[in-house]
Amino acid sequence: MSKPNVLLVSIDALKPEFILEQAAHGVTLPTISALMEQALVAEQGMQSVFPTFTYPSHQSMITGVNPNVHGIVNNGIFDPKKEHNGAWHWFVNQNVITLWEAAKNAGYVVGSAAFPTSIGAKGDYILPEFWWDGSDIDHKFIDAVSVPQGLAAELVAATSVCPNGLDLTDEGDAQRFTAAHWVLDTKIRPAVADGKSFFMTAYFASFDESAHIHGVSSKEAANSLMKIDMMLGKLIATAKDIAGDNLVVCVCSDHGSLDNQFNISPNVVFTEKGLISVDDAGNMIDWKAFCQRAGGVGEIRMHADATEADRQLVLDILNELQADPAKGILEVLTNDMAQARGGFPESDFVVISRKGFEIREDLTGPYCHTHLSQAAQHGYSEQFEEMRASFILSVPGVAPKHIGMVKLIDVAPTLAGVMGIELPKAQGKSVLA
Repeated sequence: MSKPNVLLVSIDALKPEFILEQAAHGVTLPTISALMEQALVAEQGMQSVFPTFTYPSHQSMITGVNPNVHGIVNNGIFDPKKEHNGAWHWFVNQNVITLWEAAKNAGYVVGSAAFPTSIGAKGDYILPEFWWDGSDIDHKFIDAVSVPQGLAAELVAATSVCPNGLDLTDEGDAQRFTAAHWVLDTKIRPAVADGKSFFMTAYFASFDESAHIHGVSSKEAANSLMKIDMMLGKLIATAKDIAGDNLVVCVCSDHGSLDNQFNISPNVVFTEKGLISVDDAGNMIDWKAFCQRAGGVGEIRMHADATEADRQLVLDILNELQADPAKGILEVLTNDMAQARGGFPESDFVVISRKGFEIREDLTGPYCHTHLSQAAQHGYSEQFEEMRASFILSVPGVAPKHIGMVKLIDVAPTLAGVMGIELPKAQGKSVLA
């Protein structure tokens, strides 16, 4: 029998209760329900990484290591003065091998569509997630970094769409589906007909975005999830048509989410204490300490010119904020403490907020207010139950059952084991071992 074919689909922010208690959350998910009947299901969810943010989580999903090992520690690049114009960590890591590369090295045909952190991924047909300004310029950039170069232009010529990383709506997900289905049907199918097995990754973003805008339990988020379920069904059907019975399907998410109540901005206090200087318009002039947000977590770095007195002042500020529950800071971590949890190797301090207190990067104005930037958020402590992700794995010949709780870093080594390949630096373990 040929090597197993593997389809990995990530549904951003899909919480386990939405698949296990569908009626209670106002959703009907026939594709996911049918898949769970023949799958291993983490009934207690899947513990995400630290921070529980999209880009660190997806690179951990595809490598099996924590963010402090693969190096993608936040969505955005650390950039206090905005010198990089809002650049994100769009790129695959350079520290450890990915499942894409390992599968390709093992003879698999490897495809991916709009998967976060996939620019530079070593596969056969890679359409990375990237954006510049949301216009057709994005298509040209994506085409330039796709594998092979020209793949995105071919997709646009065939379908008139190309997934845009700035479009996180239901319509954006429809484009992601079109791209993933096109790769499966026009690129993967012929390779399998020639005797290869495939590894394919796909991604859906709209459930997370609808929750950001309207709240975790909103009707809008439920509707987005049900649309994703329909598209997932079509992807699985095509994959089965290509692979026959020799198909492994893994549907998972990167993290959970919870509803916000407050915005808090540690940088406001840093400005008040002279650690950040601003002009009359409130724009940064210089900084000695800066807190970059990751949802419910903030990474604080000291400038190279900061003194020990500056560092002590920051610690005093953070301890004072933590001492008052109304300030919303649950934990203050040193670098060693943060790395022990798998995150932020370049941090000086990390703050973890209480549930409902989203960290922002305002430099001036109130430290805390109820004018929310987003109705729901993630990035909060990986130890919060609300941050648990979902995990469903269907493997031919493996009896369906509930398996308690797994870890996000278990996804890659599990699928590597199924495919008979190794990820030598993986920190997770196969749930099938």
